[in-house]
Amino acid sequence: MPLTAVVNYFNAHLDDFNRAARLRGRARFDYDPQRCAVTAELDGITLRPGQIALYDSELSAPVAFESQLSIEDEQGRKLNAKALYYTAWEAEEVIFLDRFLRVLHTLDHLARHRPDADGNVVPLILDVHWRHVRAVEASHGQVFESLLAQLGVKPAQIVLRMQAEALLEDPHVRNAVQSFEQRGYRLLVEGLPIDHQHWPLLEQMGVSWIAADPDFLQAALRNRLLQARLDQWIQSAHAAGLKVWLQSFDTPRALEIAWRLGADAVSGARLSEAAREG
Repeated sequence: MPLTAVVNYFNAHLDDFNRAARLRGRARFDYDPQRCAVTAELDGITLRPGQIALYDSELSAPVAFESQLSIEDEQGRKLNAKALYYTAWEAEEVIFLDRFLRVLHTLDHLARHRPDADGNVVPLILDVHWRHVRAVEASHGQVFESLLAQLGVKPAQIVLRMQAEALLEDPHVRNAVQSFEQRGYRLLVEGLPIDHQHWPLLEQMGVSWIAADPDFLQAALRNRLLQARLDQWIQSAHAAGLKVWLQSFDTPRALEIAWRLGADAVSGARLSEAAREG
């Protein structure tokens, strides 16, 4: 089905995102077929999705794409992503907003990348907001799975990102993660402290990918002792069957360190250009 028709379908079925939300009457998707660009409007705010590629340490091919979001108010001023959740304070609004954003990013992903012969695309990393998780009692991921089906996308082509703090401290979030895993989504835990040693817990929940605290990673680029700690942490993660993503590693020195430490994926603002230059 052409993407224009898919976008029109979702605009006509915003009730499917959460029938109880008031925002469903103030939201819509837009698609410009000439530019292959998907955007959205939400309560007077313009949402422009984007992506950052994750590469293996040799920059041979993207292993996943991280969803990004640019937000502008009615005067064209840039807004922080947190501003969206100020318009969705009640639980029902948060649930609608979170599903709306994930569908927006999936539409954008399909506009940018054509499926292969088997109908698969490179996996897309999407956030699951902790307030959404806490607002849904059970069957986490079921509604989004049905929305993905309308796009011809399988849960296995999606990597759901959870923040480590919420995951490690909240039993309800851990139950949600197990529900996501049982539905076939791949799971990423971001912001793990470098001294984290609870690998059996992550294995039990079916987590596939982990990402360390970004501030620690940047400090490690300048400190060999921290690199040794990162090396030990990556080895422990690999021993537990987990893949490791190092973020904002986009200089030749950073890539050399990532290669030496055996990172499974790296990302950075200039990596796509470097990969093209090959």
